[in-house]
Amino acid sequence: MTTINGNNDQYSLCTPAHRFRQGGRDVYAFSLDLMTLNRLVPDRIDDKVVKDANRQLTASHAAKIQKYLDERDNWLLGTLMLGISPDAIEFFPYQEVSDDDPSVIGELHVDTKYSDALKIFDGQHRRRAIKDVIRELEQNELRSDKLDSLLNASVPIMLYAEGSIDALRQMFADASRTKPIERNTLSRFDLRDAFNLAALWLEKNSDLFIDRVEMERASVPRNSTSIIAINQLAATLKTLVVGYKGRVSKDLNDEYMRDLDELYERCGMWADDFMPSARKEYEGLQTGEIDKSDIPQLRSETLAYNTLVIRLLAGCHHEWLKSDDDWKMLAEFLYEASLRPASDKGALLVDAGIVAPGSITPMTWMVSQGIDYIIRQAKDTNSD
Repeated sequence: MTTINGNNDQYSLCTPAHRFRQGGRDVYAFSLDLMTLNRLVPDRIDDKVVKDANRQLTASHAAKIQKYLDERDNWLLGTLMLGISPDAIEFFPYQEVSDDDPSVIGELHVDTKYSDALKIFDGQHRRRAIKDVIRELEQNELRSDKLDSLLNASVPIMLYAEGSIDALRQMFADASRTKPIERNTLSRFDLRDAFNLAALWLEKNSDLFIDRVEMERASVPRNSTSIIAINQLAATLKTLVVGYKGRVSKDLNDEYMRDLDELYERCGMWADDFMPSARKEYEGLQTGEIDKSDIPQLRSETLAYNTLVIRLLAGCHHEWLKSDDDWKMLAEFLYEASLRPASDKGALLVDAGIVAPGSITPMTWMVSQGIDYIIRQAKDTNSD
């Protein structure tokens, strides 16, 4: 049981902890409920001044975490890393251990004489968010249940017996050298994103995309039998729904999350109705005339398997539906167009300015203009 005593008592904190060694230091692992954390861990950082072992606090980042804690019941916060002078702590093992066995369970005491002992070197934004969300909830009587839920929840703490500010700064730098989450992993794991869910649904249910989506990498190698990576498919579906330049806000994402069936239906119609109608390359995959093993060779013959081109077609579909519910004329125009790599004028992507004459690489910065060109040409062709 964790206890906090008043300043007149000998210890400011008494808690069970696991002591072990790491990097030549004693480390103490335990948890603190948010009420205790809010009272114990100093909030000695502000928006402008870098103090002690931390970088400058970014208020907007802390506010995002605060909003996350406030809105989610199934929230998750990572470990807060703190430093403390070894003189400020005492540790009493629950059982007798030898000096060569530093890993042990016991009771950790933090001496109140060291009022400035605890220093956050990783977790200041989480600490600020916890403070702010508790303060705001305390002022709202209608949300007492949420406040109680938070105050009774806990976060993990790693307390390093290290009092040197320079050492703590270096430890912060070392702890920050983590590998960011790959985009494809985020698309597979973040199930609060409606378009990640739609991409995963297509990968399981679409005639065009089933078993043809790269799940392990963030892009598709030329020798791959997949036609698009899962993160690229999620981005393509956003283009399909909100346009190439459109953005999906949190509120808009929440709207789609509330009606996923409608989103799945829209994405499925694009994948299995529009796409095979727009290109023989997709039609062949859907009917089985083209085997997935043929895709690596076909990449040298057509740009239809280029990820940016697939997103381009999603953008064309979105723009067309702004003024016409029937996409068949657009599909017919695209079906007859040339997508041969290294083409000159007369090839669709060259004329649209997306691919330079003789090139095989679509230019991302020209896609928006290219979509406008294709829509105009499709309408002009069908009006003749």
